[in-house]
Amino acid sequence: MMALQWRWTVVTLSVMLLLVSIHLQEGEGRQQHFVLIHGLGHVAWCWYKIVTLLKQKGHRVAALDLTSNGINRAASTDQVNSIAHYAEPLLEYIRNLGNNEKVTLVGHSLAGCPLSYAMELYPSKITKAIFVAAFTPRNNQSFLSSANPKSFARLVENGVLVLNVKADSELPTSASLVLDHVKSYLYNESPDEDANLAQSLLTPTPFPVSVEFLKLSEERYESIRRFYIMLMKDRLFPPEYQEYSIAQNPPEKIFKMHASDHSPFFSQPQQLCNLLVHIATL
Repeated sequence: MMALQWRWTVVTLSVMLLLVSIHLQEGEGRQQHFVLIHGLGHVAWCWYKIVTLLKQKGHRVAALDLTSNGINRAASTDQVNSIAHYAEPLLEYIRNLGNNEKVTLVGHSLAGCPLSYAMELYPSKITKAIFVAAFTPRNNQSFLSSANPKSFARLVENGVLVLNVKADSELPTSASLVLDHVKSYLYNESPDEDANLAQSLLTPTPFPVSVEFLKLSEERYESIRRFYIMLMKDRLFPPEYQEYSIAQNPPEKIFKMHASDHSPFFSQPQQLCNLLVHIATL
């Protein structure tokens, strides 16, 4: 009798595990709609591996150039003086979604600001927001004020980041990554071919978007589920600085990519793709 009961228990557990596995596979098999936003210096091209992997899995995906970056030359870098202007390609994309369409937003690094701005404006169109080593400003914070004060001072002092100032401007108009340092700070775990490609395509980023204070409400911005992906071999924005930003505005859940530098779309594309799909289906 005991042997029979044991066999039935084993069979029951096996069936339950099979059903759970099928359920998870079905969940992750549903088509998701991702919108990928680049960080400082980068543009839509940086996501090329992730776009390919997501599409191979049957998902919809858009990688966007923000204003003055990449092929979006609606304005020059020095002409962009607000987050609204900088984020306009993202806002336009969301506005043009169908009545029942929703997206998962993915933002890398500086993209935490335009991401948060869009979340406040269009909460009903966004299912989740995923911050990839990104800054997570809360209400009445800017990109810079949400960061550990040492973050940018360190990069400027080490010659990794240069602030560009025009003669008639009190504040810097843009910020540029110094090409001599990008391999060791941004692509220390990435393939050489990707690092070389990036060095030929990096562009300045409008500086005013980093000091503008955001208005983020509990009813709109905070109604969207937020997730964070930490990059544990990041030298540009090291884990301790990521933790500082996370503590300012904690997400629902934190994931860690232990082998990734600041550019997981190059160094660990398959793992990043899998994580994005997993989070989108939670």
